[in-house]
Amino acid sequence: MMKYLVGSVALAATMMVSVAQANDTAAPFVDVADSVEFNGWNSLVSSKVTIDQLVAGYDANVAGSGDAVFTRIAGTAYPAGGGLYEWGGPFSTFTLTDATVADSLTSVVFQSHSAPSGAGIGLYDVSLSYTIDGVDYLAALMDNNAQASEYKYFSWDLSSVTGIDAIKVTFSTGAHANSFAFQLDQVVAAVPEPSEYALLLAGLAFVGFAARRKQQA
Repeated sequence: MMKYLVGSVALAATMMVSVAQANDTAAPFVDVADSVEFNGWNSLVSSKVTIDQLVAGYDANVAGSGDAVFTRIAGTAYPAGGGLYEWGGPFSTFTLTDATVADSLTSVVFQSHSAPSGAGIGLYDVSLSYTIDGVDYLAALMDNNAQASEYKYFSWDLSSVTGIDAIKVTFSTGAHANSFAFQLDQVVAAVPEPSEYALLLAGLAFVGFAARRKQQA
């Protein structure tokens, strides 16, 4: 009996855990838990994308992506044979812009894969801004590994913000750096249904009752 009740509680708890959204953007990237929309860019090579496309705004090209746009807004980085390459430097600046924002958005995660040159770190000055009624605001950085070499991730907390019309990640690439892939995830923290709470509480109550009966016996 006790074993069955514990199993029921475990099942209820499992129902409250969200499954991460899988993607195929790049091997180093992780699946982001509670992601409700992702946009991925890879194969940033001369045979797949042109400079004109980068300047005009390049749509996410990984299957399953939303409608975000990747744009070079300054600098000379261009699609080369191995990836997006920054030749002359010192920096090129890019944006990832998404005008389709999930309801109840709680955070945004940005991942990048690059090969920096020498002692460089590949990506610099990474930030997230969000737009509400035509006004841009800077989001609070929650977590990052900005000093890593090839794989980087950044996350921003938006749990206290409502009415967002668009989000935009801005970053720069260093001289002689190769950039291979980028991904932007919108995260909505899972809120358990009332019935799931009831099931979990009922299971815990039964376990407590059975434990007391065992002690009394």
